[in-house]
Amino acid sequence: MISQLLALEELLALSESMLSAAGAEDWETLASLEAARRALTESLPAGLTADLPAGLQARARVLIENCLRCDENLRPLLDARMNELQVVLRAARPAI
Repeated sequence: MISQLLALEELLALSESMLSAAGAEDWETLASLEAARRALTESLPAGLTADLPAGLQARARVLIENCLRCDENLRPLLDARMNELQVVLRAARPAI
C-alpha cells in the first residue's frame, strides 16, 4: 500500500484510540496519544494525497473524514472533562 495511505490509517488508529481513552476517562493515555497524533500530523506533507490516483484519493478522503468524525465525537467528552476540572478548581480556591 502507498505510504500516504499508511500514514492516514495510522492517523485514524490514533484518533480512534484517543476516543476510546476519553470514553474510559483515561486522560493520561489520551494526552500521550494526542502527542503522537500531533507529531504524525506535523510530519505529513501539505499535498499528501495530491499524487495519489483517483481511487486512492477516495480512500484517503474516507480516512480523513473518519478522523474528523472521531474528533467530533471526542469534543463533548473533552468539554465534559473541562467542566469537571473547572468545578474542582473553583472548590479548591481559597476564600479571600
